[in-house]
Amino acid sequence: MGRLTPEERRRMFVAQQQARREMLTRLHSVPIAAECRAPRRGLGRLFGTAVIATLLGGGWFAYHAVEFHIPASVVEALLPRL
Repeated sequence: MGRLTPEERRRMFVAQQQARREMLTRLHSVPIAAECRAPRRGLGRLFGTAVIATLLGGGWFAYHAVEFHIPASVVEALLPRL
């Protein structure tokens, strides 16, 4: 049960080959989508760059606005201040 005859296998192979050919012809007949997406990629990169610059700038301003007291030793970091 479930075994294919050589003729059935050949028909399956031919059907798969035909489906592949049809898919490739449809793929080549459609306008290239990469050309349509090219401006979006540039906008995405520009947006990402702007976000990174904003975060770095905000961190720089926060660093200068808030005083950070770095502990001098591990003991000072672990013990609460009195």
